[in-house]
Amino acid sequence: MEKLTAKYCDTCSKMLSADKYHCPKCFSEDLEVRDLSGKGEVYSYTNIFIAPKQFADKAPYYIILVDLEEGQRVTARYNGEDVKIGEKVEFENIEDRALYFKPAVG
Repeated sequence: MEKLTAKYCDTCSKMLSADKYHCPKCFSEDLEVRDLSGKGEVYSYTNIFIAPKQFADKAPYYIILVDLEEGQRVTARYNGEDVKIGEKVEFENIEDRALYFKPAVG
């Protein structure tokens, strides 16, 4: 099973939103990859009806912004029927460099 990860700066404790080689806050290169919970809440979404050619067979589909428990906001695809702002979601997998989230169980 794939895990959702992020880099953390061991010097200033900043969580990085991109795959960097140094911390943009303190410029330290002392970075560590940590597992994230994969749990979050839908901040916003859009429904894609007319998709780019490579995704046309998947339309319509949802693109969501997820506020993760750790404080990061990520863009992802939604594997569910209908989505609502504030809905609890959890990480499912990574496919073609895209994050996929599904409705949280329980």
